[in-house]
Amino acid sequence: MAYGTFSAIETVIIGGWFVIIGYFLLLFIYYLAFRFRESKNPFHLGFGLFFLLLGVARAFFLAWDYYILDPLWWLLATIVSWLAIFTVFLALAYQIIERQLWQILLISSPPLIIAILIAALPGFFWPPAVAGALTIGYLVSNLAILPIYVIVLPVIFFWIGLQLKGQLRRSNFLLGTGFLIYYVGRVAQSSLATLLGVTGVILAPILVFVALVLIAMGMLLEERE
Repeated sequence: MAYGTFSAIETVIIGGWFVIIGYFLLLFIYYLAFRFRESKNPFHLGFGLFFLLLGVARAFFLAWDYYILDPLWWLLATIVSWLAIFTVFLALAYQIIERQLWQILLISSPPLIIAILIAALPGFFWPPAVAGALTIGYLVSNLAILPIYVIVLPVIFFWIGLQLKGQLRRSNFLLGTGFLIYYVGRVAQSSLATLLGVTGVILAPILVFVALVLIAMGMLLEERE
């Protein structure tokens, strides 16, 4: 693909990602303008910021993938993605650990530290597409630490769901399934695209959209309880 010239399939894929970015912003507005405004619960604020950061990161990745051949956009997208993970784990830790500050920071701080390291030492974290080889930072952050957080996030919701009954249980199961599918979509967009070609590239936005629908359904069930 030449930057700035797109096939019909690429145009559809780009349009799909723009829809997903809009969905992220809607989820941010929902949590900030409705949930947090009513509850004043930092958990809802954290989730709102999480979706906002995901939308910003996706916009940066979209620029890097299709519009601007400059690794700065990949760097910005990666930093913001790690900040999003930090935000959601900070919110979950605050909700689960009953406001014990040192435990909250212990659980949520690694993604923040990684984001700071990527900003300070980008040469250690470039992806193979930029560096021409697998860098140590990319290997450790994206292939070692990130999968742990990707697995833990839906597991937390499944675990919470098992402790509850009724609609709250279904809500957490939907949230856990949604986040699991979301990160499968992210893998399809980045890693599986190399193996599956255009199938992986098309599959990614579809999976992410399905994930966001499940997450939205889970939030609505939680609100009704």
